[in-house]
Amino acid sequence: GLMWLQHGSNLRHTSEQNDGVSRYGWLMHDGENFGVQEIRDEGLLLRTEFVKQPGGDHGGDWSWRVTAKMEGKGPAPLLSLFFYVATDGQGTLRPVLENGTRLAAVAGTAEELGDFTLTFLPPTGEGGEGTKYASYNFLAAGVPGLHRLTDLVRQSLRESSVFSPPGRPRRRFFGVSNAGGLPGESPRGQLLLHQVTLEPPAVLEVTLE
Repeated sequence: GLMWLQHGSNLRHTSEQNDGVSRYGWLMHDGENFGVQEIRDEGLLLRTEFVKQPGGDHGGDWSWRVTAKMEGKGPAPLLSLFFYVATDGQGTLRPVLENGTRLAAVAGTAEELGDFTLTFLPPTGEGGEGTKYASYNFLAAGVPGLHRLTDLVRQSLRESSVFSPPGRPRRRFFGVSNAGGLPGESPRGQLLLHQVTLEPPAVLEVTLE
């Protein structure tokens, strides 16, 4: 799944009718192999696209592209995208970390999928030009149920991370920190979350094999 946070605004996870997200919906979807979705939220345009390649014993592979850009003029606020994978009572997830801070991939196993690898590629510029500067945070936690994911992530945010692009001013932002699970609730499953903080526009891709 995907959550997002425009710093200075609220954490978004599900689009509700009354929460200020001005528009969301599928532009194209064939019900099985591909889909394109657009979400507009306070000047932010998020476009998500997936394509699936059938095969193997468990449904095949897929790739997912998220494009983030601002509509209108003015400086872009910092944007955090939270890509996550969670289990609910069955299956196991193992983080594959790069430099101790960037969740490069998740190696997992589940009854329905067998063994799988979910890979988070570094962000690029909108036109496909080189890797874009970003800050990375990582969260691993037990979850009492999928309905509590938003609360768990919200509780783990701390305004102690620093976005420091080369030659530009440093800015503080809310980053996830491994502060344990939700108090008083025993975990049923696992959450691994990859937070990417950057200045739009940017393109991010995720693959599942």
